[in-house]
This record gives sequence, C-alpha cells and structure tokens, in this order.
Amino acid sequence: MPRPIVLTEEMKQKAKNDFATMLDNTKMTNGKFSYNKSFKYEDGNVTVWITTEAYRKILALVMEFSDEVGWHATVTRDGDSEFTIDDIFVYPQEVTGSTVNTDQTEYTQWLYKLDDETFNKIRMQGHSHVNMGVSPSGVDDKHRQQILEQLDSTMFYIFMIWNKSLTVHTLVYDMARNVLYEEDDVDVRLLGDDDMDEFLADAQEKVQKSGHMKNKHKKENGEQIEIYNEYEDFENSSLFDYSPYYRGGRKWNH
Repeated sequence: MPRPIVLTEEMKQKAKNDFATMLDNTKMTNGKFSYNKSFKYEDGNVTVWITTEAYRKILALVMEFSDEVGWHATVTRDGDSEFTIDDIFVYPQEVTGSTVNTDQTEYTQWLYKLDDETFNKIRMQGHSHVNMGVSPSGVDDKHRQQILEQLDSTMFYIFMIWNKSLTVHTLVYDMARNVLYEEDDVDVRLLGDDDMDEFLADAQEKVQKSGHMKNKHKKENGEQIEIYNEYEDFENSSLFDYSPYYRGGRKWNH
C-alpha cells in the first residue's frame, strides 16, 4: 500500500495522542520504553511507462555490463498517476560487481553540461544489481535519502533497480501528492504495448497445457528423483505429426 512521505498535521496529532496514551498505560519491565508507528494510505497506484528507446538502452546496460552500472532518466508526468521515462543518460561513475560510486566533481561537471530542458527533466535514478536480487542495499537506501532531501514539495522522483533476469524494483516518490508508491503500487509498462494485451489474450485462448506429459523417476542413493518428462501416448499423439501440413490443412508455398 502507498505511504506518506512527510507527516501531515493530522498525522502528527494522531501520533502525539497515541504516544501520550502509551505513556499513560505502559508498565516497563526493564526501564526501557520504545514507540513505533507506521502510516499508510488505503489504496492507490501509479503507472510508469517506458519508451521503446529508453527500454532498449536499459536492456543494453543491464545485459552488457558484468558489473553494476547506474543511469539517470528524463521523465514526463501525465496527470496524478502516470509517468513516462523518455530517455536514459549514463553519468561518470566507478563500478564494481556490487557498487556504483561517483566522483562528485566529475558528476557535477556532467550535470552542468546538460541543456536546461534535459536537466530539469532528470527525475529518475536507476542501476543494475547484475545477477543479484533487486532489493535495495544499505548504500541504495542512503543514496535515495540524499536525493529525497533535495526534492521540494512540487517534485517527484523514481528509483529503479534491475538485474539480468529483468526483475525490477521500483519506487516512486510523489512529493506533490505526498505519496510513496512501491512494488505492488507501481505498474511498469512499455509505451505502445497496449496492443499486446489483445495479442496475448488471443494467444492464451489458443495455447493449452498438454495432458500427455508424465514424469519419469529413478532411484538414486535411496531417493526418488525426477530425471525427465515424456509423452504417455507418443505414437498416437497429434503433437508428433510430422506431415508438411499444419493441422489446419495449410502448407507453405514453395
């Protein structure tokens, strides 16, 4: 569920009231007292669109580099709940298999070389975790906090972590609406893939799971293990029809 980024006056007052109630009713067994409260909204989600060109660049970076690599992106906002990643920009960095670091001087010089329109649309930081999971590390959390401190109440910022399995972890900080969207709150989609929904729906109607498969097992060191699958009715199965015709009766023109 989405969560607030900053505490509203209403949230502050509720926290104060809850804290006061706990102070009045707590009995300490070891002289210690702690208080923790989380806030969340009941519902809400956003869509992050990626242009084809931006997606191609992300894939190239993630798949070609054997170490981590980081990038920025220009982002356009469309209404309250849609964002489009327009283009990808790689900044100066030093990397290892698990870290991305920047020289502040070189990074600042790089930023100043961007034209005003591009600079003002830089609203995303992404990086690769190579073959590791996409959960943020402690370094990622610290870096995210540093960027968050620079945002005013009208801005937004997107953070993404990818790996070579093309798993992606996405956070959207919407300062204008005071909402943090994460994971299940964010739908990441390729711009222009609307027509794929109809294509996939049609494909799912045509593709059925075969009922001919069965598992084969053998004993090894006293344990039963699966070694392969085979078709129960190999000879009678139409799946093994080697005629030059498709089952629909149409063949290629030569």
